[in-house]
Amino acid sequence: MDREEFAERVRGNQPSLSRFVARYLRSREDQDEVVQEAFLRAWQQIARFREGTNFVAWVMTIARFLCMARMKDRQRHPDPAPLEPHLHPPAPPAAENLEKLKEAVERLPFPQREVLAMRFFDGMDYRAIAEITGDSEVTLRSRMHDALEKLKMQFGASKA
Repeated sequence: MDREEFAERVRGNQPSLSRFVARYLRSREDQDEVVQEAFLRAWQQIARFREGTNFVAWVMTIARFLCMARMKDRQRHPDPAPLEPHLHPPAPPAAENLEKLKEAVERLPFPQREVLAMRFFDGMDYRAIAEITGDSEVTLRSRMHDALEKLKMQFGASKA
């Protein structure tokens, strides 16, 4: 793949990769850095890319690895608490059910949250998710089932 073809693929896939990374990382600055780093590493390793395979899945695999490393680093070295929290305006209130859903999804184990986000927010099929995560489609389907069951239980319990 030459430089122009690669640049065209970057332009075409940057928005979807940004959305993908945003599901892992909360900081816009971190998201932008990871997206840029993923494309940079893809270019550096372009000789490893097999023509005829899914370019987007290949770059998302690189981005996922970078996100996981960044998340692990954040756990080891958490950000300090802000010195003046009262200077930050409160976020506008979200709809009650949407907020409950977000909270319920956040409580899911990471592997379940990951497959849920890739399937519903990124619109990926199980084959593409398997390429990115390295897990089998059967495992991913099982995680999705378990995640949806947990969400059903949490919402069923909150309505009672």
